[in-house]
Amino acid sequence: MKQFNDITRHAKTVIVALGFSSLAAMAAGPDPQTPAAQADATGPVKGIFLPPETQTGLTPPGVASLGIQPPPGGPPPRMGPLSKLGDALEEHGVDLGLFLANGHFANPSAGVSTGNSVDYFEASLSANADLHKLIGIPNTKIHFTEAWQPPSNNTAKFSSQVAAALAPFPPTQTNSSLVKLTLSHDFLDDKLHVEYGRMNLTDDFMVANMCTGCFAATPLITLGVPPRDRSLLGARTSYALSPNTRLGFAVVEDNYDLQSTSNGWDWNANTRKGWIGVANLMHKTEFFDNPHPLNAEVGIYHNTSPYVDGNSFPVPIVLPGGGVIPVVTHDGGTWGLYGQARKVVWKAADAPPGPFPPNVALYGGAYVTPGAGQAFPFEAYAGVEYGGFLKDNPIASIGSTWRYLQLSKERASFEEQHGYGSIPPSPFGPGSSGSPVPRDTFAFDVHGQYGIAPGVLVNAVVQYFLNPNRMGPSLSVGDTHSGWLFGVFLVADIGRITGLR
Repeated sequence: MKQFNDITRHAKTVIVALGFSSLAAMAAGPDPQTPAAQADATGPVKGIFLPPETQTGLTPPGVASLGIQPPPGGPPPRMGPLSKLGDALEEHGVDLGLFLANGHFANPSAGVSTGNSVDYFEASLSANADLHKLIGIPNTKIHFTEAWQPPSNNTAKFSSQVAAALAPFPPTQTNSSLVKLTLSHDFLDDKLHVEYGRMNLTDDFMVANMCTGCFAATPLITLGVPPRDRSLLGARTSYALSPNTRLGFAVVEDNYDLQSTSNGWDWNANTRKGWIGVANLMHKTEFFDNPHPLNAEVGIYHNTSPYVDGNSFPVPIVLPGGGVIPVVTHDGGTWGLYGQARKVVWKAADAPPGPFPPNVALYGGAYVTPGAGQAFPFEAYAGVEYGGFLKDNPIASIGSTWRYLQLSKERASFEEQHGYGSIPPSPFGPGSSGSPVPRDTFAFDVHGQYGIAPGVLVNAVVQYFLNPNRMGPSLSVGDTHSGWLFGVFLVADIGRITGLR
């Protein structure tokens, strides 16, 4: 298992991605020929966002996957006091974006220490420039994103108060972080895309856009992929097989020590342990071209770095008698397969044209990580969402997601032997034994979202964790309890509100 006890230092805005960025781009804007677009031309529609640019859907991770491609006719006209400036920047190939997000979480009964809360704030600034329009360099763009995340209420302690493999809440360690700084090139009539620099994989691989707030734990806790707000040296390429299907491949360095503590501007490679590679096939459709859209992704992943066996402590343990329990590692690296999909199974027959007709969608996915000593060999999720049911609020939706994470038999036995299930007199001593450690971890949620103003959206989620597996805090602090976790998110697209985008 990869960095088991240090994982809570790894991904502060993985939780943000569970809500914040999962809301910030529910729609790329409606078709100018549709009634929804006509409404947008006379006055912005509540909650509609114009998401920042990425290769596979123009959307950050965690977004419900419908309506994220540019519709026929292009995006709606800019509105707001800075719309003329936005138009002028676009003429020169410059696109600016700014999102503000705030999330509040409370754990009345889940975790190690219950009855606590935390508040996370993030401001994300993005800038994309077409260097052909700007300075005459053909087929080249530059991409930049910086996230500002000042420490807020209880961000230093909540990680040890709520600790579960399905919901890590790492403490804030830096006030800001570089999310992306890359150059990209497009060839063969824009079918072939090549990008390199300081980057992340989550925009285009193992994407969290099959449902609102979908979040898989495997990329972080097992594979070691940096969270959404972190970046490392890497490169990626994709080839469009059709307007809706593409092949992709990417690699980033495995440099946990750097990305977990740096603000992103330190490119030191001395702590690099290996490389993380992902290849995938992505298929995406919209209501514009399919009455029952299907979005799907299948892929394979590999990390070349040695990993710590799940039946081992992550550091050597010195015994009272002077002996040492060594660390057991595997040199072959981590590899696995994954797949996920979202399918609209019902759409209102009398729905007018537009990006969000009343519809019901089913979704699900799975991660399989074979290999000796993997602590979490299998993860899966499934759910259902109902959206488009409010005519004047097209992105309003409700849904439910069920998540499952399996602990290996060896890891469960190891944790039980060394007191992860309860507090023995000597947690690391020979022969100590705790209460049984369940192998099956579950999380169930009910979530909903609502556009409260043009460019402003609110989302709420209620989650219940069953048999949550501990991640991070010392065994001496107490048991990890099944129970409830609540979250409320508020997102504002300042670029959209002001007319810059």
